[in-house]
Amino acid sequence: MEELKEAYEHTDINKVIIDKEASTVYLSDPEMSLDVGAVAKGYAVEMVCREAEEKGFKSLLVSVGGNVRAIGSKNAKGDPWAVGIQNPEGRDAGDIMTVSITGGSVVTSGNYERYYVVDGKIYHHIIDPETLLPAEYFTAVTVICGDSGMADALSTSIFNMPYEQGCKLIESIPGAEAMWVFNNGEIRYSDVFEGYIKKK
Repeated sequence: MEELKEAYEHTDINKVIIDKEASTVYLSDPEMSLDVGAVAKGYAVEMVCREAEEKGFKSLLVSVGGNVRAIGSKNAKGDPWAVGIQNPEGRDAGDIMTVSITGGSVVTSGNYERYYVVDGKIYHHIIDPETLLPAEYFTAVTVICGDSGMADALSTSIFNMPYEQGCKLIESIPGAEAMWVFNNGEIRYSDVFEGYIKKK
């Protein structure tokens, strides 16, 4: 814990100096390093899809490890894309559900892909800045919204918040919806999320 506290002293967003003109990033604390894992993948997916739209793509689905972004519908009939949400219990458990989207993004953050186990306890990669340890509120959180970068940032953020706080944040952002999978298997949704669930 002492080492974690020492490392935390070198996590200050104000010491990330971005020079847009020169297209550079400078870290004013030499003990800092930059990890863009919480947003970079979603942002990159969003930029690729925007470029594709500019080049005339009307129907496309991009899936990059937990980040899915759709352009338009699946076909000329206007059918929505079907996006499976992985069961946190593992790949062999199949999808927990499938959602239907026309355009927009589906992004999931969870504790079941990148982790290690010590004395029977899972240590995953999403760190709670309050405890400096892996967040323990949920096993997975899925966000649906128009922008893949925003969805990526939101899924990581609300994974680190108690349900009530995360729900309040999601409800404050127009067009954003979320699903929370609790450690006991309970599932809760924001107001409109269930409308995206594909009926069997």
